[in-house]
Amino acid sequence: MINSYFVPVTSRNEEADDPKGNAPPEEKKERRRIYLEFYEKKLGIGDVHVYIVAPDRSAVASMGVVQAADPAKLTPFLEEVVAKLHLKPAPPAIKPHPTSRPPSGLASDSLVVHLVSRALIGGSWHEFPSENWIVLSAAEWNQLLPPPDGAKEPWTLPAPVARKLAEWVYPQNEEKTGVNRSRIELADFRLTPTAKEGTLVRAKIAGKIRLWHSFYPGGQNERNAQDIAASELTGYLDFDTTSRRIQRLRVVTTKGDYHGNTPFATSLVSMSRETLEALYAPTNSR
Repeated sequence: MINSYFVPVTSRNEEADDPKGNAPPEEKKERRRIYLEFYEKKLGIGDVHVYIVAPDRSAVASMGVVQAADPAKLTPFLEEVVAKLHLKPAPPAIKPHPTSRPPSGLASDSLVVHLVSRALIGGSWHEFPSENWIVLSAAEWNQLLPPPDGAKEPWTLPAPVARKLAEWVYPQNEEKTGVNRSRIELADFRLTPTAKEGTLVRAKIAGKIRLWHSFYPGGQNERNAQDIAASELTGYLDFDTTSRRIQRLRVVTTKGDYHGNTPFATSLVSMSRETLEALYAPTNSR
C-alpha cells in the first residue's frame, strides 16, 4: 500500500536536524518547513515521526513512530489519507533497490564481506535486519589463509583480522556514525581443512565472539554488564592454495545473545565482483 499510494522519504536527524549535519541545505530547509507547518496547523510533530504531505507539499496528517510501527494503526491511518486526497494506486515512483550498498572506490583486490544481523524477538528496533560492509585489504584477507605450506593443519586467525570480522556482530541498535564503538573481549576463529580438490581447499570455521557494545551511542564509555554481545559461529572458507585467492567466505552464528535476554543471528558473506557491480548499479525511477 505504501509504495502504491505514497512516495516514502526518510531524513536522518543526525544529518538534517543537526546544524553540523552533512545533509544538503535544501533537505534541511524543507524538513524545517514541514516541521513548522505541522506545528502551526496542530497536526502533530516529533523528532521521530511520520509526516504525510500532499503533492503540493502542504501538510496533511502525521503519526508518531510508535503508532506507525503497528500495522493495525498505520493501515487505517493511510487509508484515511488515501480517501481524503482521492489517491489512485500506481507503480512505485522509485524502482525497488537495495537500501544498503558497499562502499565505493575500493581497491580491486579488496575482499568485501556483507554482514546482516538481527534480533530474533520483539518488534520496533527488531522489525528489520541491520546491514554492514566489512572491507578487507589484500594484506588483511591474506591473514585468513594458512601459511603457504600449512594448508593441511588447523590454524587460528590473527587478532587484527579476527577483530575486524567480529566488531559488528551484534543485533540492531542506535548508531549515529559509521564508526564502530565495540570493545572486543574475545574474537576467536579457528579453521580446519575438511576437503581438497586439486588446488582448492575448504576449511571449516568455528568461532567465538564476546564484545561490549551499548545500545545507545552515549553509553560507550560505561561497561554495563548487560551491554555484552556473545556469539558462537560456524562456516567455511574456500581458497586456492596455488594462487592464494579466496573463493568464498560464509559464516553464521549458531548462538547469539545480547543483554542476556535478546537472542540474535548474524551472517557474514563475501561478495563476488559480479554481485558488487550489480549493487553499484544506479537506481532508476519507474
